Amino acid sequence: MPTSALALLILTPFVAIFAYAAWHEWHRVREDGHSNYGLAYDPETDSTHVTLLEEGETGYDPETESTEAAGGDAEADRTT
Repeated sequence: MPTSALALLILTPFVAIFAYAAWHEWHRVREDGHSNYGLAYDPETDSTHVTLLEEGETGYDPETESTEAAGGDAEADRTT
């Protein structure tokens, strides 16, 4: 099998997934308008996740939040 055919075979699924995601997002923007995403903190699981923010709402900023105020150890690494 030629090298270029092998490269095309390997890259095709990635291109297809990217094209599908772009098409899906384009349709979402056409129907719902632009959205504002941000980081949200869940104290039950002590983790953060990306979510849709409401109008005027700001996302969670870990650098401005105090780990002591959240009940954690100031020395602990909370990134893992």
